[in-house]
Order: sequence, then structure tokens, then C-alpha cells
Amino acid sequence: MVQRPVACAAVAVALWASLGNAAPSSAPPRLSTTSGPIRGVVRDDVRFFGGIPYAAPPVGANRWRAPQPVRAWKTERDATGFAADCPQPRRKEDAAFPQDENCLTLNVASPDLGARKLPVLFVVHGGAYFVGSGREPFRNGMPPLVKQGVVLVAPNYRIGRLGFFAHPALTNEAPKATANFWLMDQVAALHWVRQNIARFGGDPDNVTIIGCSAGGSSINALMATPMARDLFARASAHSAGGLFNANRPLLQAQDQGLAFAQRTGVTGDGAPSLAALRRLSVAQVLAGDSGAPDFGATVDGSWLPAPLSTLFARGQIAHVPLISGSTSNEASVFGLMGFGRAEMARRFGIDLSAVSASYGLSDEAELLRQVQTDFLFTSAALGMTQLAARAGLPTRAYQFDFVPPDQRSSKPGADHCADRLFWLGQSPSVDAESRALARTMSGWMLNYVRNGNPNGPGLPPWPASQDGRTNPLVIGQHIAANPDFRARQLAPWFDKWQRESSQSFGWTPTP
Repeated sequence: MVQRPVACAAVAVALWASLGNAAPSSAPPRLSTTSGPIRGVVRDDVRFFGGIPYAAPPVGANRWRAPQPVRAWKTERDATGFAADCPQPRRKEDAAFPQDENCLTLNVASPDLGARKLPVLFVVHGGAYFVGSGREPFRNGMPPLVKQGVVLVAPNYRIGRLGFFAHPALTNEAPKATANFWLMDQVAALHWVRQNIARFGGDPDNVTIIGCSAGGSSINALMATPMARDLFARASAHSAGGLFNANRPLLQAQDQGLAFAQRTGVTGDGAPSLAALRRLSVAQVLAGDSGAPDFGATVDGSWLPAPLSTLFARGQIAHVPLISGSTSNEASVFGLMGFGRAEMARRFGIDLSAVSASYGLSDEAELLRQVQTDFLFTSAALGMTQLAARAGLPTRAYQFDFVPPDQRSSKPGADHCADRLFWLGQSPSVDAESRALARTMSGWMLNYVRNGNPNGPGLPPWPASQDGRTNPLVIGQHIAANPDFRARQLAPWFDKWQRESSQSFGWTPTP
């Protein structure tokens, strides 16, 4: 059941306790945003402000509408803890956290409110577009990257059917603001950053957007949408996909929306049906979807004028530096969703026997694992980087292959988004190797958010991508660039994308 928000102070105590943080270390920081005054808290020498509204509650008549302006307040707002998560299926790890449809808020962590022009890191959470929240970057405590001089912003955005919904009546109601409500929310949050982040010590002209999984796919969408131009200075997409299954046509999305409506007992495609859908309880909306999540971007002709990879191929994207990468065992996420050989064939049209020669594997389970990893993720991380490089963007690619020492005997590679904490300077394991890698990777990220180039003194060199050649930095027990990385295995996926998209990398992938 969706819960109503509880007292903010109580939420703050419970959430910070769950993160293992000590009590506040000094007088609470205070400032005024463009909407009104807020009071934060100091944790680990970092000024934290949580649950700040960046848009009006998307409830009632505002459900499935573009985010509306916040109503200003005059009384100081308690921003010492996180606000409610957007509605989503309950997970064990999030069972204690409140949920509410009134969830368009963001969290800000600053090392120094008196600073000027600190780089800003805008973190878009993952979760297959149906779970997660802006609490994600703080699950393991305050990210060390903040203490090194970075202002971190982490927004909530509408997820699941509340964020991804197309319907003929919606298209008629607002043809230029339909279906992609999740993306509209993210852009609204970026506008809030532009207007307010200087008050937190940040530089509105030096914003880096970053995300993993659905968060990474969001980064690709923010790169592609014309509505986010000039709102960020660089991008970093992790385990994002992009070449395949990245979006759907509006008519297909509308058919899926009508099917959802029918599952909730609402039929018809006109305004009365839409009004009935807006009257559904959140619990009824959540109950309308079951099974593996199937949410994604919609090519609506406005927010996304064409498929993501097509916009990349045409160079119709934000012309900013881009990092794109994936992990060596992305298949771990398919296991969570129950995608075996049959589901890969049904949902994605993948015939393992047709690509087995490129992999040279007799073990079907290992073939499935590698295909699952390469099809959506490795090919996209390298392919989208190639398309951006071809458009003249300074780009860098990577493959994360590090597994902590105590897990190497049980894991075939680095799991989906296993690199996420490392970029923020946090190690998921206490061993010396993992800690050293976290220092290295956060060093790259710190340089990148400062000036767009991850390289710097004491760090392994990371060469830029070259148009016409995949040369990702392979990050494992050893770190080195690998020209023509997995060329034989990736060739069928690059060929498949070129055939199906009628676009070109501008070069012929060679096994």
C-alpha cells in the first residue's frame, strides 16, 4: 500500500540512522531557494538538504501532465531528510521508506555553501524505470566525491506507469508533452539546478549528468532531447543500452497504454477514459502492471524526435564530452528478470544459434550470459560512444571487469552497475584492491566533472575514443586500453543495429 508522507524530522532520523551516519555535527545550514527558505543538516562535514520540491505535486489533474511550477513557501521548510519515494513495488531494502505520488523532490549535498563555482554532479537513479529514488547515492553514506569539492544533486522522477504512459487522449490533450513524463521531470530538475545551485556553492554552467542502468539510459535521453540543451556541460552513461530496445514508437506506446487501462477496468480512448484513469488510486495503477518491467522512452516527435541511436548517428545531440561504459557480467540483471533463451527470443528476437559462431562457445549457459551482456550493454556502450565520436564529441569508453578478491571464485565478471559506487569514491568491499580502485576511479570522475577530461597526475591514462575504432579502457585487476575490444563477438550486434536502424557507424565492424 502506498503510504502518505510522515513527519520530515522522523524520516530524517530513520533514514540517516539506516545509513550509519552519526548525529549532526554543527548548527543546521540554512538558505533560500527560488521557491522559499530551507533548513538542512550537516553530516560528515557535508551540508545536506533533502526533499526539496522542484515541481508541483503530479497528482489529480496533474497526473500524466508535464511538471508544473512549485508553489512558493514563506515558512522555513525542513530539508533535513529525504522526502517520499515515487510510487513503486515494495522491495525488502526499501520497505521502511514512505511512498507518495507527491514525490517530485531532489536532494543536494554540498561541501561548502560559501564556495563559488564548484562542479556539480547530477545523479539520475536506476531501477529499470520502475523502482529507485534520489536516495540512491547516499545508501552507503556521504559520497567521498562530495568532500573533494563536488556539489551532488539527486532527484526523484516519476517511474513505472506514472512516468511512462501513452494514451490517445493524452496525445490529444498535450501533443507536445505526452508519454515521457519521467524525462520531463528530469529536465525540470535540471532547470531547478540552473536557477538554484549557485546558492549551494555550485556552478550552474558546470553540471555533469551521470546515471547507471535506467539512470544511464536517462543520460542518453538527456543527451538526445532538444529540451535539455545547455542545461549540462558533460555526460556519463553507465550500463545504459541505447542501440536496441531503447525506445518505442508513440503508436506502440499508446497500444501498451490502452492495454494497461483495460487491465485496470478502464476502456475507451477518449477524454472520459483518461479522467477515469486519473481517478484511479495509486495502488490500482501499480496493480495494472505485473511481471518483468517494460518501461522505456517513447519517440513522441517532440521530446524525442527520433530513436535515441538515430539522433546520436545524426549528431543531433548535446555537443558535450561523453563517457559511456558497461560491465563484464551485465547478464546478472537478466537473471533477476528471468530472461532465459526463450524470453530473449520472444522479447528481443535473439537466436543464440545464429550468433554462436562469433562466440565460439560450446557451453550454452556461458553463451547466453555473454550474449545477454553484449547485446544490450557492451555493444551500446561502445557503439553509442562511436556515434558520438563521429559527431565530433570528445568521448571515452570503458569496460568494468573488476571483481573483489573474495568474490572471484563465484562470479564470472562484474555485475550490472557494479562500478557505480567506485565512481563516487566508495568501495563495496574493504579489501585493499577495491579501496585503491575506488580512489582511482573517483579521481578520474573528479577530473572529469572539473574540466571534461578524466586524466590527471597519478592516474592510469584513459585515451579518447577514436572514430572508427573501439578502444575502451578495460578496468579490472589491471587497467589498460584495449583496441578493437571483443571485435569478433560484437560484430553481429553492430551489423544488426546498422541493418535495423538504416543508420551507419561510418565504418565496417571487423571481427
